[in-house]
Parts: sequence; C-alpha cells; structure tokens
Amino acid sequence: MQQVGGAGSEVGRHVPSRRAVLLGGLGLALAGCGRPEPGRQPRSVERAVGPPTVGELLSRPRFVVAHRGSGDNWPEHTLTAYANALAAGADAVEISVASTADGVLVCHHDLSARRVLGVDRPIAELTWDEVQGLAVDARRWLGPSTPLEPVSRLEDVLEALGEDTLAFVEDKQGTSTAALLDLLDRQPRARERFVWKQWAGAAQVRAAKARGYAAWGYFDEDQLGRVEEFAETFDVLGVAIGTSDEGIARVVATGLPVMAWEVHLDHDVRRLTDLGVRGLMCSNVPYVLRQAGSTHDAFASGRRQPGDLPADYQRIGWAAQPAIVPERAALRVQRPEPTSYLMGSLADPRRAVSEVTARLLWPDALPAAGGAGLVVGLTSDANGGDGDRGDASGYEVVVLPAGEVQVRAREEGWTGAVLGSAPIPPPRPGQPVEVHVTLGSTVQVRVDGVDVLEVADARWRGGWVRLAKEHASSEAVEFSSVAVVHA
Repeated sequence: MQQVGGAGSEVGRHVPSRRAVLLGGLGLALAGCGRPEPGRQPRSVERAVGPPTVGELLSRPRFVVAHRGSGDNWPEHTLTAYANALAAGADAVEISVASTADGVLVCHHDLSARRVLGVDRPIAELTWDEVQGLAVDARRWLGPSTPLEPVSRLEDVLEALGEDTLAFVEDKQGTSTAALLDLLDRQPRARERFVWKQWAGAAQVRAAKARGYAAWGYFDEDQLGRVEEFAETFDVLGVAIGTSDEGIARVVATGLPVMAWEVHLDHDVRRLTDLGVRGLMCSNVPYVLRQAGSTHDAFASGRRQPGDLPADYQRIGWAAQPAIVPERAALRVQRPEPTSYLMGSLADPRRAVSEVTARLLWPDALPAAGGAGLVVGLTSDANGGDGDRGDASGYEVVVLPAGEVQVRAREEGWTGAVLGSAPIPPPRPGQPVEVHVTLGSTVQVRVDGVDVLEVADARWRGGWVRLAKEHASSEAVEFSSVAVVHA
C-alpha cells in the first residue's frame, strides 16, 4: 500500500385513518416499504390537542408542507402521495388543481398532461372520462418499479384525507377560482384547514379573501420590489429557494410567516432556518424529517430512496435522473456532462460516515479522459459546486481508466490538490472495480480487496456520500453495492 503524507415506504394505496395519519406522525423510512427499516426510528410529531387549524400551523416556529405530496418520494399529486406524506410527518399537503373540459376538478400540476400522464394535450381539453383512462406515471423520476397511480378528483381526495387534514390549494390554470372556492366551501371546517395558494401577482386572492380564507402568495426574487405590497395582501409569503440570502431576509423582515419552496435537502433546511424561514414546502419529507440513515443502497428495488438525488435536478428536472437498473442492482449514469448522485439515504445526521464501499464499471466503453468514483466525508448535502459534485468539503476518490486511483481534496465545492495516487490494474469494459474507503485518522483506499493508498489527512469527516462521474463524455458508468458504516 502506498502511503502519502499531507495536511494534518410506502403505506400503499389505502388511506390511513385520520388518527393514524394526523396523530401518529410516523416517519416512513423508505419509499416502497410498509414499515420503517430496522435502525431507522419513526419521528414523533407534536400535535396540538384537537383538530389542527391554519392559525395554529402558522404560529409554529417550523412547519412542513408536502410539495405536490412529496414528489421526490411518491407519484406527485396522488392520493398515495398525500397520505404517505402525512404519515411521514408533514403538517399539511400542497394540492394543485386543474379543471377538465367538462368541469371536473382534478389534482394535477402542469397545464399539459404530457409529463406525468403521457398525453401531449392540455388538461383543459380532456374530459373526465378521458382523464380517468390515464395514469400518473412517475417512473422516469422515481424508478422503474414505481406503481402507476390513478388521477384523483379533488373532491374524492379531500373526503379520503378527512376533515383534520390541512391543505394549501391552488387553481393552477387560474380559470376555476369560483368553482374551486365553492368546493372548498362545502367541506367541513373549510376556513380552519384550507389555505388559498397562488402566484402573488395574480388577482384571484381577492375572491379567496372575500370568502374568509387565509392565503399564501409565492414569488421569485425578481418580484422582491413588491414584497411590501404582497405583505399587505397575504397571510403567508412564499419565496423560492433559489432567492439570495439577502432577498429571503427582506421577506422575513415583513414579520409575516414565510414558507420557502421547494425544499429537497438537509442543507436547504439549515440555511432557511438560519434565515428565519418558518415554513418548508418540502418535496422530500421522509428524508428531511428522518432521524437515521440506511447502510446499503436499494437499487435492486427499482425505486429511488428518500434523499437520493441527481445533482442537476434543479436545472433540468426529471431528465437529470440516472436510470435505476434493478436487474443488475445498479445505477446507470450516462449524462455527457460531469455530474454526481447524492446518496442521501445513506446519511445519518447524527453520525459521520467512517467507511464507504462501492462497485463501479463502464459497461460499454471506457472514456478517453476522466474517471469515476466516490465523493466521501462530505460536510453537507448541498448541491452544486465544481463539476456538480457537491457544494461542500470532503474527498474525491477517483478511478482512472488508465490504471490509477487518486484521492483529491474537495474544498467548499471545489476540487483541489491531488493528495495521493497509486497504480491499479487498468479496468476493462464490463469489469467491476470495487472501491473501499476508510475515513479514520487517515484516508485509506482499498481496490478489489487490496490496500493501495493511505493519505494523512483528517480535515473532513462528514456524513454524506456522492457517486461521481467526472468524464465529460457520454460513456455510461454504473454503480452498485454501495454501502456505508457510520462512525
């Protein structure tokens, strides 16, 4: 071994009872499981005595609203998503509403049916009978084993979730305000449990306020010049997570409760909390609210796990998701740009990662330049950074096709000096390479069972791991058998 010196679940389709959902507050550990994984304890959620109200929610120092029903975990805007998000600890759900051609209000976000329903037509041109023949298909985002879900009528969802469920409801098309308010008016405790949601610059809020509903107005950073106007109109202000710290501080300074969207990461929660944001419109509820991490990947399940995210999801959405290949229990990364995949499901916020093991292979051809490997010991799950390998500090352990393994410093999101390198047998297409990294008093690397490198560096011992593709070409690299040991 060469030594180098250096610087010192899912609930399923049934709807839980109101008591189970709203009073139990059990955090589901993994999508696709019916109960928490051993070692990952449910999260207890404090609830007020009696049915919750909007006023009680907005008075809390922190509250969590499931964005699209927590769309990182279940097919968005489905009854399955809403019910599981509540069971995972969300305080409320966000429901986007669209009207069909014959006036049926359904739970759906996009103006088009193309992305989630597979039909390139506006929802407003489809009848309810046509929509009922379609299914919500989130397999491209959540993995190939994700079940198809039916499109739900809003009225059916509200009845199924029960009168103790709090919801932020939006007329997404902007043309069904009266019909939507009429439907809300018919629900028990309507003004105690529904918040009208809309883009802050739209005019529909006047109708909702006239009927006695609290309202949440959301806006981007380029509308910050109108924040005082918005503060006079709404009960809660919504700010995009991409807004600068200064911009968010300006919104918080209005004194109104502020809720930011959309929250995916532990880093998001910490940043927003430090800035005084109280509400989290969260797409990743089980991950954000959990207490412990897993120890092995779940690629064989064909389902993406809570906290596992491609690096460039904010820029390109569903197209960023690598393919999960359950028959090989692998993750296949083939985007032409350098990128990474956060294995947030393996992180435990209370403990650092002391060992990481993974197999990687180039199944078809080796890249002409650049390699692939692990980014370990990361101090946060923050996205971005050089090469999209995380905006945090840690170590890059990279296998190069020419037959070399390198350990590089990763300092505040930037790839720094090579701390050490060692020769290894050159990998061949289709041949897996097993990499084992130990983070103790030094950084030790073992390749295919052989100790090859030890670096005397102990600066970073964080709890997050990323799978990294650094070559700027389209040769696929597959990762499998990813496992960690927590210190």
